[in-house]
Amino acid sequence: MKSSFRSVVRGVAISSALGAALVLGQAGIAQAATPGVFKLCSGGNFDSFATFTERGGFSTFVVRRGTCQSFKYGGNHAERVDIKVANSDRYIGSLSYDGRVGANVRTVNGPSFYTF
Repeated sequence: MKSSFRSVVRGVAISSALGAALVLGQAGIAQAATPGVFKLCSGGNFDSFATFTERGGFSTFVVRRGTCQSFKYGGNHAERVDIKVANSDRYIGSLSYDGRVGANVRTVNGPSFYTF
């Protein structure tokens, strides 16, 4: 009885370890943001750009659909960034960018965006 119980416990432990390794391995696929860098990817069917409202409306150049651009903008505190559709200046949404951490943003059809 004890040996079958140990086998079950050992099986559960191995399954748990493999499951955790798989989840952690998949999490490692995501690209981490680089401190001081704002990365914008236009993943939708439109070009996009970002405006740093606390920097007097300073903005990125237009990022063409299907491409990504990295901007070394630095920063030492959290600040608001507006994401917009390039050809219409349509507001998509805002996020908080902190130069100490960096940010990766991808626009998608909708239009919308997400950080990664």
